[in-house]
Amino acid sequence: MPAPSKRDKQSVKRFEQKRGERTRLRNLSKNFYKAVESGDAETARRLRDESQKAFSRAATKGIIHPNKASRKIGRFDRALAGHGE
Repeated sequence: MPAPSKRDKQSVKRFEQKRGERTRLRNLSKNFYKAVESGDAETARRLRDESQKAFSRAATKGIIHPNKASRKIGRFDRALAGHGE
């Protein structure tokens, strides 16, 4: 088996660096939708604001694609408007 190339090593390193933030984004998203489903508008609003900030920052840092961040933020707003407000 050949030794890993520099590109392979970089890829693994970046994956590990981004893993924690991606997990945090998924958890924020999951908790937001749980709050919307349970009808807890105040918690949902707070989590939406926190999630929007986190997704925007992740897109700026290159952790996720900017279009993905934009899509998620739009879906948060629509979900909250449909259930909470």
